[in-house]
This record gives sequence, structure tokens and C-alpha cells, in this order.
Amino acid sequence: MGRSPLSYITNHVTRLDLWNSSLRGNISSSLLELHRLNYLDLSFNNFEDARIPEFIGSLTELRYLNLASNYNFKGQIPRNLGNLSKLLYLDLNYIGGYSENLDWLSRLHSLRYLGLNSVNLSMATDWLPAISKLTFIEELHLGFCELADIVPSSLPYVNASTPLAILDLSFNNLTLASTIPWFSNFSKDMKSLSYLHLSDCGIEGGIPKSLGNLTTLISLTLFENDMTGHLSEIMMNISENKLHLLDLSSNNITGPFPNFSRFSLLKTLDFSYNHLNGSIPKGYLQLPHLVTLDLTSNQITGPIPDLSFCLSLKYLNLNYNMFNGTLSETIGGMSKLERLTLVSNHLEGLITENHLTNFSRLNYLDLSYNSLVSIQFSSHWVPPFQVEALYLARCKLGPEFPKWLRTQKQLRYLDISLAQISDTIPNWFGDQALSLVYLNASSNQIYGFFPNISFSMLNFNNQNRSGLALDLSRNQISGSVTFYSLTYLNLANNGFTGLIPNSFGFLPFIEFLHLRNNSFSGAIPISMMNCTTLKIIDVGKNRLIGEIPTWLGFSFLDLEVLSMPQNEFYGTIPSNLCDLGYVQVLDLSSNNLSGVIPKCLPNLTSMTRKDGFSYHEPFYFSGFSQSIDGVNLMWKRTEFEYKKGLRLVKLIDLSSNNLVGKIPSEITKLDDLVGLNLSRNKLTGSIPQDIGRMMSLNFLDFSRNHLSGGIPSSLSELSFLGVLDLSYNYLSGKIPQETHMVTFNELSYTGNPGLCGRPLIKSCPGDETRQDPKHTANDNDDSDDNFITQGFYIAMGLGFGIAFGGILEQYCSTGHQDIHTFKC
Repeated sequence: MGRSPLSYITNHVTRLDLWNSSLRGNISSSLLELHRLNYLDLSFNNFEDARIPEFIGSLTELRYLNLASNYNFKGQIPRNLGNLSKLLYLDLNYIGGYSENLDWLSRLHSLRYLGLNSVNLSMATDWLPAISKLTFIEELHLGFCELADIVPSSLPYVNASTPLAILDLSFNNLTLASTIPWFSNFSKDMKSLSYLHLSDCGIEGGIPKSLGNLTTLISLTLFENDMTGHLSEIMMNISENKLHLLDLSSNNITGPFPNFSRFSLLKTLDFSYNHLNGSIPKGYLQLPHLVTLDLTSNQITGPIPDLSFCLSLKYLNLNYNMFNGTLSETIGGMSKLERLTLVSNHLEGLITENHLTNFSRLNYLDLSYNSLVSIQFSSHWVPPFQVEALYLARCKLGPEFPKWLRTQKQLRYLDISLAQISDTIPNWFGDQALSLVYLNASSNQIYGFFPNISFSMLNFNNQNRSGLALDLSRNQISGSVTFYSLTYLNLANNGFTGLIPNSFGFLPFIEFLHLRNNSFSGAIPISMMNCTTLKIIDVGKNRLIGEIPTWLGFSFLDLEVLSMPQNEFYGTIPSNLCDLGYVQVLDLSSNNLSGVIPKCLPNLTSMTRKDGFSYHEPFYFSGFSQSIDGVNLMWKRTEFEYKKGLRLVKLIDLSSNNLVGKIPSEITKLDDLVGLNLSRNKLTGSIPQDIGRMMSLNFLDFSRNHLSGGIPSSLSELSFLGVLDLSYNYLSGKIPQETHMVTFNELSYTGNPGLCGRPLIKSCPGDETRQDPKHTANDNDDSDDNFITQGFYIAMGLGFGIAFGGILEQYCSTGHQDIHTFKC
């Protein structure tokens, strides 16, 4: 530790350094016996005190105090820390506490370092006056503090003795136009600043002129602001002499990429998530010390930039641009490269082992969604690297399963979906998969039996749950399956047969289970009662039989999607399904269910506006940048894969069963429901009169039942309704003529002999006879292709109207070119 903690003169302990020592429990007051203690570091531990102990303020000899990253510290920071008048260094970063005022801070006149990142100072309106007393401060960290803005007229006077070198005000809601110039009192017109971090501070336009010429900057971080203008103009105020780090990501900066070769000391350059355009000329990146280059999500065109001078580069991210042409083999000169990502560009041509032969340190490679790229490695090639993450989706790898993967012993994330593989999964891959956390081999033509793979070797713990995410959907795999330790499993659209394995009941962390469109038979195994973490279960389009298990309602309390259509389930709908308060999609359509619709459906509180619940955030794995959850929704015999904006979809589909009785009036309490389909049953009675309460409905289908009575006038109050089908019932009376009800065509009402009024040709008593020479509807037409009305296309409601666009976008993005009547 350098100097001895024991003074040779007094035999007193003067230094106590216990950082990251896995300490737990309480901080003992016996520290008070160390009367000469001047250095105390207890950072990165796990103390269980509710507050920072008051007695620390009595250790008056302290010059160094570091309690950072003790996240269990809560409550107010003791004001008696102001008694530590000799303190030079105070680090309370990331402790989770708060301070209502900072008057105690103003007594620490000698302080040179102050770290209060993430300490809640929203009530400390005196923060700037308190800091003005710190005339020797050199380093100031106030990020994520919810700092209160300061009125320019109330800015305090300060006469600093030491120039400020490091200033971090990131992620605060400040009016920097007035606040930033004030800090020049510490830094002599900003000429002493070496590190300036002002991320998410509402900076508009270019770099504020009040920052001066920034001639001494080593690190400048301004990401996630509202900066605009051309990049070349913004860079005019930044000196190239010392700059090592420049981060202007997540702004609205435009223009072409300027010549950065004059910034010869740059190590990190990040312009991701802006609007840069044009190509990058050769010679604009002659940066021999550059370690990180991130240009993700711009509109940069032309070939991949010349990086032959960037021999120190470790992290290269050029995702989501418009780079085109072939990948030059000169990229292989960057022998220190650890991460290479070129996702979603317009690259083409061959990538061979010659491109990667010098990448001995590479551990992350993502070339996904460059559909014109062919990856052709010799079957005998042994790569010099061991990657942890490999994403090659929509690149051409096939037709053979890539044999070189056998050499990758540290692989944890693998995506070879849409890769034109037409082969069996080799048996050796079973051993390879033991280390995997994520595997996506979907949308290929992989066939044959699934190899004998056991994933029981994966480790789990409460702090960092891990498990395999496995997606083998849209292949031709058959046979039976046995899995352990899965978190995400997608076997949809294959040829799996037999019973759902009992072993599925021993998946302790399974959250997403997709078995749609296979040939699974039998009942849902009772062992699955143990899968209490399930959020999505989709077993549609199989040959499952039996009653819907009643234990679904009390075992899957976190369930958000229950999709079981097109099976052979029979019996009644269990009433305890109503206990699934988080469910947003309930699809039991096209089975043999009987009995009545449960009156308790309003207990599905996620479908009501007052619930406060929302669909879970997309499920992510460490090192994987895309959500992997998704749902297939059936609408009028058309199936859509839906991944984007899933939290907007709230759907009940009980169609094509043998349900009887009335539509329960209680169902109208589901005022956030987007879609309701009860068609093709044997329902009787009338349409609930207060159906107008369901203000979020975008599509409604009660067709082909035995409903009678009139159409409630409240139906016209559903302003977001884009799809309506009441056809083939026994409804009577006049069709409501209010608002958009008349925009639906006659197919929405046909097959009800007692109905009259527009848009039907049959007029009501008292109306003038109406003739429509263009009317060609056949009342006996059972075609579903004619169902979707003009109202469907013009409905732009908050719910499914927005969300359905996400369906089409997702469906098209995965390579499908038409969806029945929809064109991508």
C-alpha cells in the first residue's frame, strides 16, 4: 500500500485501506479509537447500515475519506462531515443517499476532490453557494444529482486559488448557458480544464462559447444533448494538442466526417447516433493511438474507411450506416482488434480467412444483416481467435453447417439465423453448446433430428441469473427434445413430435417458451407447474389435447402472453385464468372449448387503464443487443410475428370454439383492451349496451354467433375502432349512423336479416329507399379475405393501430415479402 499504515514515531494507525474487501454488516464505532487516522477507504463493500454513521464526522484528523459504491447506504448524508476541516479528498460517489442542503460542505475549505455522483441533491438549492467556498477544488463530480437550476442573478462570488481541472455535471437539468460561465471562476476562463463531462445537460446548438477554446482538454463528453450543426464547425473550438477522448454521441449533429488526423493523440472517438453523412476520405483517420471508434447509427456511405494507420484500435463499431462495397483485407492489419461490429450496412462480396487471420485478440464479431456478404472459410481453417460473441445473421454461411465453429471453445452468444444453412446440426455441436448463453439458428433449412444436447452444466446464482436462450424456429428439425437450464426457448415452426417433455418442468428460470406450429401431442405436462417464472408461453398450432390446466392461474403469476390456439383443448375456460393480472395477450382460439365466458375477465388488470402495469421491458442477455421476445398473433387466419412495441398489444381471442351463453357485460370494464375476437361460437343474447366504455378497441369481431337485439349506439363512441365484424348473427334494427360507423362496408353487417340502414342496401322504415348499383356482396359469402375494411387502414389509434405497424415492420424486416393482402 505504499506508506506503512503505522506511524514509526507514535505507533498509531494512520491509514486504513479496506476497499473491495467484501465487508458486510455495520461499520464499527471502534474506529474512534484510531485517534491519528488520516486515511480511510471503505469503498466497494456491502455495509448494511441505513445511513453513513454519524461518528465518522468525529474522525477530525481525516484527510482522505472514501465511502464510494456502498449502495446500501441510504438516508441523509451526516451534516457533521463538515467537521472534517482537514479533509482533502471526499468520495461519496454512488452511495444512494441524499442531502437536503450542503451547508456542511462549505466548511471543508481545504477540499481538492469532491465526488457526489448519484447523490440526490434535488432539495439542495444551496449547492452552488456551498461549492463557491471550495476555493482549492481541483476535481468536482456532480453527475446524476438532480441538481436544482440556479437563477443567473443569484450566482455567488468565488475567488478560487487553484484551477479546476475536472468537472462532471452530467445528467442534470441545468441551464448551462448561465451556470457554465460561473465555473470559469475556478478554471481561469476554462483554460485549466482537462476533463469536462456535460452529458444530458440540455446543451443546444454547438459547443457553448462560454467554454472558451478548450485548449487544455484531454477528455470531452457531451453525449445525449440536443447539439446540432455541422461536425466540422463544432470541432473548430476544440484544440488538437491534448485531446484523448471525444464523445458527442446521441445528438443531432450533421454534415460529412471531417479530417481528424490532426488530433493525433485521440484514443476514443464516438459520434454514434447522430446524422453524419457522406463518405470518409482516405487519410482522415490517421490516428495511431486510437483505441475506440464508434460511428453507429449515422448515414455514412462509401467503403469502410481506411484504418491502416489505426494500429492500436481495439473496438470498431460501424453499425447501422450505409457503408458499401467489399471489405478490404487491409482491415486485418489491426492485430489488436477485440471487437468488430458492422451490423446492417450494404456490404457485399466474400469474407475469407485472409480478412481475419491476424485477429488473435478478437472476442466479439458481428457482421449481421449484410445480406450480400458471403463468408467462406476453409473447412480446415483454425482461426487464431476465440470469440465470445459471434453474430452472422443474414450473411450467407451455407449450405453446410460452419465447421470452423468447432474450434471456438469460449463461445457464449451465437446467431447464425437466416444464413442459408441447409444441413443437419453436427453431433459435435452438442458439446459446443454447453457454454452457450444465446443460440439463434432460426430461419434456415436445418433438418433431421435434434442432437443430444444437455445444457445442465450452466451456472445460476441469484445475483446474475444466466441460462441458455435457444431459437431454432423455422427449420425442419424433428424428433423429441430434452433441455435443462433454459431461459428462452423457441422451437416454433419445425417438425417436433411427441409429448411436451416432462423435463420442461425442470427449467427453473424459463421465461419465454415458443413451441408454435409443431406436432406436439398429448396434454401440457403437470411438471410445468414448476415454471413459475414464465412470461410468454406459445403452444399454438400443435395437436395438444385435454382440458386447460387450472394450475395455470396460480403457477404462472408473471405470465403476460398465453397463446394456445389451434389445438384440441376441450372443457371450460378455467375461471382462475382471471388471476393472471399481467396477461396482455390471451389467445385460446380454434379449440373445442365449451361453457360460458368467465365473468371475472375484468380481473385481467393489465387490460384496464387504471392498473399501472405495463409489458415487461424487452429481454436482454449480456453482450446481446437485441430483444428476443416475440409473439405470433392470429387475425382472420393470418399469422403475424410481432416483436416491436409488444406492450401496446392487449388482446383476447376466444374465437372458433363452442362457447355458449351471453357475452358478459363485465367484459366492458377492460377499457384498455385493443382487440376482442369472440367470433365463430354459439353465443346468444345481446351485445353489451355499454360496450362504448372499451375506448381502446381497435378491432372487434362478434361474427358467426347467435346474437340478437340491436347494435348499441355506444359502439359509435369507439373512435379508434378500425375493424368491425358483426356479420352472420340475428341482430336487428337500424345500424347506428353516428361518427365512423357508416365507414364500415356492408361486410361488417351482412348475414343479419333484421338489420337495416347504411351501409346495407336495405333501408329502414321511414328512410328513403337507397339503391347501390355497385353492391355485389354475397350474403352467403364465407370468405375471410374480404373481411378487412377500409376502416382498418385508416384507423390510427393509440393501441393496435400503432402496434400493428410494428407487426408489418418486423415481418418485413425478417425477409417476408407479402402477408396475404399486405405488402411490405
